[in-house]
Amino acid sequence: DSMGAGAAKQPTAPLLDRLTGREPIPSDDRFWQELLASAVSLPAGSSVEDVTAISRAYCAELVRNNPRSGNFGALAAAMAERLGRATRSAATDTEMQQACGAGFLLRTFLKHMLETLEPEDVALQLRGRDVAAAAQAPGSASAAAEPVQARPPGGSEDTEAAVARLIVEALLGAAASCRLD
Repeated sequence: DSMGAGAAKQPTAPLLDRLTGREPIPSDDRFWQELLASAVSLPAGSSVEDVTAISRAYCAELVRNNPRSGNFGALAAAMAERLGRATRSAATDTEMQQACGAGFLLRTFLKHMLETLEPEDVALQLRGRDVAAAAQAPGSASAAAEPVQARPPGGSEDTEAAVARLIVEALLGAAASCRLD
């Protein structure tokens, strides 16, 4: 299939496989540094069609697995953190690169969700694995004992609203901190 052929040439393919997979990735995992620092580059000789097919395949995998993994919410949290670092006056090139990588990935996945899913399904994607686990096994001790990776810190608002707020506030904060000169 086109994902396998193009993705095999792409150095970030194993990282994208993990991000879009079924297993949750803890926020303190070195994975985030590796993924966000890696150049989001196109395989040599790629056509727009090849890149679109690769992108669609990864987006579809994230949509399929995210209700269990919550990795979209974890990516949103990673983006917010990296944008915060990148907007400081002493930001390093690595911090800037990681913020750009996180923003690019988040935009790619969110665009796919908004273009292909019904609003209720987008909301489900923003909820992350804590809601999906509770729906699959209400009252399950194992589901309750698992740490929630996708839920941003803070109050009692719905998780999907919290993830959306996290994204918007991070982007607005970064835009507001840009120098105008």
